[in-house]
Amino acid sequence: MSEKNDLLASLRAESLKSRHAAPARLAVAMALPMPLLGAMPVNGYQSFSAWNYWYALFLPVTLSLVVACVAQADSRTRMRGVLGLGVPLGRAWWAKALWCLALLALSNLVVLAVYLVGSAFAAQGLTAAGTLTMLCCAGVNTLTAAWMIPAGLFLTARLGMLAGIFCPLAVQLVGGFAWSVVPLPQLFPPSASMVIPTSFIPVLPSGEPLAADEVLGGALAADGVLTLAGLAICALAFVALTAAGAAWFARSEER
Repeated sequence: MSEKNDLLASLRAESLKSRHAAPARLAVAMALPMPLLGAMPVNGYQSFSAWNYWYALFLPVTLSLVVACVAQADSRTRMRGVLGLGVPLGRAWWAKALWCLALLALSNLVVLAVYLVGSAFAAQGLTAAGTLTMLCCAGVNTLTAAWMIPAGLFLTARLGMLAGIFCPLAVQLVGGFAWSVVPLPQLFPPSASMVIPTSFIPVLPSGEPLAADEVLGGALAADGVLTLAGLAICALAFVALTAAGAAWFARSEER
């Protein structure tokens, strides 16, 4: 079996295991409360503060739970499902990480969908530019939080579910809310998840509308080079941590 076929087989196995289980349900259900409360326009205008609360608070909690559930599913069966596929364990680990990434993207697309419905009732209506901007924000939210996936998978497999949930969550929340004391917050993934979305939706990292401090918002959004560099670092963090986890899993005797 080729490497590509190995990975596809592992991805199909991961999707079958959690299609009707907690991970997929969590990814959708946890994405609904904040946009449903805040996406509908008031006096013809949409507020994006609820989107900020989603990616600052609900997203890290959702992702921590989803990743821990995906990792724990094989721990409960003593890895029989993974071993039964007959694929290298390193690629099985990549499949887990990519499946979690797909569920993370699904959560952000749910938020996007609710806001798109709300935009149809706003004064400006549903526009191509507005849709593209919100789609970019959903993509940014997915990429900046992705580092939590390999971290959560490793900690759950190595130390248990509580460590897999709370350690990445604590780093993300502390790093996210400490963005103002980080010299270049765009280049530190937990802080990047708070400041980079300002380039796309008009919300400050504090959750206030951009109009509350346009100088700060403009400063955060103006440096496109830092934004692109931050997104590249977030992508590299996901790849590097997943590769390290795959190498550990491939030689681990705990299977």
